[in-house]
Amino acid sequence: MTDILLVLGSNIRKIRKEFGWTQADLAEKSGISVPFMTQIELGRKSASLEVVQNIAAALNISYKQLFEENIASNNQKKTNLSLLEQNIASSVVKKIHEEFLKIK
Repeated sequence: MTDILLVLGSNIRKIRKEFGWTQADLAEKSGISVPFMTQIELGRKSASLEVVQNIAAALNISYKQLFEENIASNNQKKTNLSLLEQNIASSVVKKIHEEFLKIK
C-alpha cells in the first residue's frame, strides 16, 4: 500500500509545477509557510484537512484529487484551461480599467 503522505505530496508538487508556481507561490496562496509546504510535498509532514482544502482551492481542484494515486493527464488540461481563464479574465479587467481611465 502506498503511503498517503507521499501520494499527497507528489500530487501537490505535480499540479503546482503544471501551474508554473514555486513552492512559495502555492504556500502563500494556501496560507502556510514555505518550509511546511516543502515538508508536505516531500511526504514528511501531514497537513490538516483545512490546509489540504486550502491547497486544493489554490490549485482550483477538488481536495479528493490530491489523494488519487494516479492523477490523470486530464489535470493538466484542467490546469491549462484554468490558467487560460485566469489570463483572459485578467486581460479583460485590465482592458476595462484602461478604457475607464481614458474616459476620465
